[in-house]
Amino acid sequence: MSILEGLKFYAGDTAIHKLDPRVKFLVSMLMLIIVVMYAEVWMLTILIAVQAAIVYVAKVMRRWLKTIKGSMPLAALVFGLNAIFFISTGTYTTLQEVFYHSLALAYRLVLFLSSFSIFFLTTTPEEIGLTLTSWHVPYQYTFAFISAIRFTPIIAQELRDIMDAQRARGVELDRGGPLQRARKFIPILVPLLANALKRAYELAEAMEVKCFGAAKKRTSLMELKARPKDYAVLLTALVFFGLAVYYRLFPF
Repeated sequence: MSILEGLKFYAGDTAIHKLDPRVKFLVSMLMLIIVVMYAEVWMLTILIAVQAAIVYVAKVMRRWLKTIKGSMPLAALVFGLNAIFFISTGTYTTLQEVFYHSLALAYRLVLFLSSFSIFFLTTTPEEIGLTLTSWHVPYQYTFAFISAIRFTPIIAQELRDIMDAQRARGVELDRGGPLQRARKFIPILVPLLANALKRAYELAEAMEVKCFGAAKKRTSLMELKARPKDYAVLLTALVFFGLAVYYRLFPF
């Protein structure tokens, strides 16, 4: 569940927090495109080092590392499946090549998650909503997306609390076969689902009381306005992205 910590905003007064959210989103997208373009471990290592420098400035290193730690089981699964595929199909002849390319694909998955984790850790849900609205995304979809971001970490925390409560009552969740474990999760999923439905009902009532959707033209208390430092950061990111594309097309 620690992977969901990357979706939770943490307040800060750093230069990264103060950047225009549109710039942060575009920088995250540029990093994702670089991850798609490159399958070399050395380039991915450079990219994750850049991300580490950004989160160090933003002072969210510990929470960013939780996201990476939470992605490790998925990365291990990707590594194992690709290794089996490469060996069974004979795509690569040596175990060293199989290991390298399987590691690169697992590495890319970690970078996918860590790239957007920086954006969510340093951007408030309100700023995300303003970003999507400024790009003419219908507010109904924007509100649904923001609500999912808000409630996903809360539901994950409730799941942990319910599991701890069941363990305290003597339920051994980690023992038995697959069917036995599935049955043991029933007393966990039932209260979790009940709490989720209750929260959804309360949210629907609050939206109805506040006449959600009554006004066709919405106004915002805060407006996004790019500053010179935002343009400077975006220009720097575009320069590095251009160098990455150039090296991909014309290796030195």
